[in-house]
Amino acid sequence: MSDPLRILVVEDEALILMQIEMMLKEAGHSVVGTAMTAAEAIAQIEACRPELVLIDLRLADGSSGLEVAQAIRERDGITAAFMTANARQLSEEMEGATAVIAKPFSEAVLEDALAYLKACVRRPPPSEPVPNGMRISAECLARFDAMRH
Repeated sequence: MSDPLRILVVEDEALILMQIEMMLKEAGHSVVGTAMTAAEAIAQIEACRPELVLIDLRLADGSSGLEVAQAIRERDGITAAFMTANARQLSEEMEGATAVIAKPFSEAVLEDALAYLKACVRRPPPSEPVPNGMRISAECLARFDAMRH
């Protein structure tokens, strides 16, 4: 893949983190950092300047992925997406994130979601429909619609 996305993965379960990291690398992307807590993630955002941050909702030490999404929302040039089994806990606005990918997901679902998110990051608005297994925030959908018109 030419020009891979620079991705930070925020996940508190080590085996799941390793699996996601492997899937991302196999899909041709660059994992520039990993974190297991909100504080680690926010520090990594500063240190490695990712384009995309994939965030679990419930993190180690009782912290929340919502804290990470809020920190990202205050920075330009970084897109946040939740990867969680608790997707229904998120509002339509997804607490500032662009999207949510429901766990568990297959490699094919992740690859489709990454292709869509790459378009969100690099050349918005995406021309493809939202892939199965993924939900986009109402705010982002409205912004993409306005870009098309």
